[in-house]
Amino acid sequence: MPSLQSTIATYTGRFSVNAPYFNDMPSPELGLVLVIPAYKEPAIQRTLDSLGNCQAPGGMVEVVCVVNAPEGAASIDLETNEECVRQIEEWKHRHPGHFLSVKIIREESLHQKKAGAGLARKLGMDEALHRWGKLDKNGPILCLDADCEVSEDYFLAAEKAFEEPALELAHFQFEHRYADESNPKLAAGIMEYELHLRCYIQGLIWAGYPFARHTVGSCMAVRAATYARSGGMNTRKAGEDFYFMHKLLPVATFAYLDARVYPSCRASDRVPFGTGKAQMDYLMAGIASKTSYHPDCYGCLKAFFRQIPLLYEADPEEWNLPEPVREALRTVGFTDRVLAIKKQSTSKASFLTKFWQWFDGFLVLKLTHYLRDRVYPNLPVAQAAEQLRERIQGKFGGARIVDLLFWYRERDGL
Repeated sequence: MPSLQSTIATYTGRFSVNAPYFNDMPSPELGLVLVIPAYKEPAIQRTLDSLGNCQAPGGMVEVVCVVNAPEGAASIDLETNEECVRQIEEWKHRHPGHFLSVKIIREESLHQKKAGAGLARKLGMDEALHRWGKLDKNGPILCLDADCEVSEDYFLAAEKAFEEPALELAHFQFEHRYADESNPKLAAGIMEYELHLRCYIQGLIWAGYPFARHTVGSCMAVRAATYARSGGMNTRKAGEDFYFMHKLLPVATFAYLDARVYPSCRASDRVPFGTGKAQMDYLMAGIASKTSYHPDCYGCLKAFFRQIPLLYEADPEEWNLPEPVREALRTVGFTDRVLAIKKQSTSKASFLTKFWQWFDGFLVLKLTHYLRDRVYPNLPVAQAAEQLRERIQGKFGGARIVDLLFWYRERDGL
């Protein structure tokens, strides 16, 4: 097994990686590095207070705040960034000797084409990698957002989980605190949005997809060497978390962490899609309800996933695939790709490994969207959630949306 420093050297030689921003040597007691991107964040102090109130882990924690903006950003946005920096510096001044060591990266003229959530997260995660490299210690890199709070056991849960050397990738539990939201429209919107997220994961689990996991960017955690070997964070303006996690899930040892992240319920225009954008659309469009995938989509996927183990022995004409799925698979050249993977595989096990690396979360989502657009239109989220629950557990009936959300949270292990 190569050392972390040689793994980092390979990573920095192959990919675009900035030189370290900080030249000081991390504490030998460093146990966790946390990365927080911040763009137009007026209240990061609340996040830092939440982190500072956590139970202290055994080691030190470095927090890398990446205050960022695109080139040509509006002056009002840069002023908000300045206020963000002021709050960070004030927090540091008020907490000398704390187990949290907070550092600031400022990159406020990022190229318009790439500036966004992915690049900001990459800058911070690359710096976290440099910090671990200085110690030649394969420690964990945690991700959070500047509008989140966390449970008091946040650091303890991460520290305990990553004591297991085999753990490479993890995800905190999450929960939107809708009851604390003063705007009833935002409260209703975030309940439906979270319910949609949980329906999708539970629908895929019921369908038999082996890598059905949540991929919330503010909940991710990854070991340093795993991050480097994977090619690091992508620079997508949004959805960077989804693509990063699904690149690793088929090849990395994964676990959910026994602590919670509380993402914000707010509306936001900072990214083209995601929670903030969904809330913004909900407010602006005046729609009565969000929608979610029809449970029949998961039924089709279930019939498809059952066939995957049979693909290695059977010829294409023997594949018993539902017709809507067969039509969707033609759009991604499924037959040719499967035959090519079979030629590259020396056993059924190696075939399945290669297959799932190709047919990843993005292709599963693409297949779901094909079924939604051509065959099974979306349903109001509460209706979709209740119908899916009936398939998973049997008829329940008449549940309020809050009851449905609690049920799905329990299914997810909260």
